Amino acid sequence: MRQANRDDVTPPPSLHGPSNDVQEEIDAAVAFYGAYDPTIQSRPKGFDFKKYKAVDVQTELKALFHDKCAYCESEATCDIDVEHFRPKGEVTEDPLHTGYWWLAHTWSNLYLSCQHCNQRRLQHIATETMTEAQFVALKAVKPGVSYGKMNQFPIDGTRASYSAQDLTPERPYLLNPTEENPEPFFRWSTNGTYSVVLAKQTDQWLSARALTTISIFALNRLKLVQSRTRILTELRFQKAQIIEELEEDFAYGGSQRHIDRAVKRVVSMRRLHGPEQPYSAMVKAFIDEFEVELIGRIAQL
Repeated sequence: MRQANRDDVTPPPSLHGPSNDVQEEIDAAVAFYGAYDPTIQSRPKGFDFKKYKAVDVQTELKALFHDKCAYCESEATCDIDVEHFRPKGEVTEDPLHTGYWWLAHTWSNLYLSCQHCNQRRLQHIATETMTEAQFVALKAVKPGVSYGKMNQFPIDGTRASYSAQDLTPERPYLLNPTEENPEPFFRWSTNGTYSVVLAKQTDQWLSARALTTISIFALNRLKLVQSRTRILTELRFQKAQIIEELEEDFAYGGSQRHIDRAVKRVVSMRRLHGPEQPYSAMVKAFIDEFEVELIGRIAQL
């Protein structure tokens, strides 16, 4: 997950106008929820929203998130959703809540999400200490636990409603990649074989938010970890080459030319964490750490 700035794109005209279709749906939803009672046993289905995901919305979301899932940074494919950060139909943690239906067409509440992050799917979860043998064995077993956001939206404050729409008191557990920088919340495994994202051990609230985000979006699901690890393996290979060549040079007296070449190669690696690159948050964290290590090694040589 990396931060994205909505000011970098144009608000979709269908929502910003809004279009006649969107306005008609908004009016219909207001009328629908005016008579809606979520306390009825066998809760009735919520309003069937359709106009929030027009082509212009999808186009701007793809531009905003560089054709990647807003949460896991996997490349957008045909299995992509226009996702509501605050769920429109119901809230898992508050069964009597109507859902944030009045935000169904609000641009700031819409995200591009892969279905593995957004929908409930059976998933295996990788851990930092998992061995290759354990990873392979787990892949051969059918998962029994479902993960994915769906209608989850845990908070630590007072939940907003249609009659009290101020969102400020909510204090969401989920990180919002267009309103805050996720980087300070996460760290990436360095000792294990696989690319596993972990919570930074900062204060209790920040750690809780990181852990909740990792869990709800299943950011350590096996296939995702496997995809990140392919890139991590290449990064580790390049790192090893740079260090080996530098140490060999210094064994024969060393030269500024080889130091400059090593630094230049690290700078070149940084192209892999451009905003359009998959798993760029993981890549940036790796290169940042390597850069510090490299400077330390050079100082000792």
